[in-house]
Amino acid sequence: MEQVYLSRRNLQALLAKLDSVRLGEQSACTLIKSDIAHQKYPCSTEVAVTAVEDEDYYIDRAPGTLHERTEAALRADRQS
Repeated sequence: MEQVYLSRRNLQALLAKLDSVRLGEQSACTLIKSDIAHQKYPCSTEVAVTAVEDEDYYIDRAPGTLHERTEAALRADRQS
């Protein structure tokens, strides 16, 4: 199984891309990871990571459960 490492900056960039689409801008909401030479977090092949809205992803099922601290953090983010 391939493991993809995303930095906080990568994750924030994907969220910013989703937000820009909500504002009517064009974006593929995708980052290309190809850090083959990274010393600590190498990626053995080029990988596209694409962000999608929850409403699009969970169209036919409920989201799975998360750790309760993670759920609480997500709830707090939604309220702010």
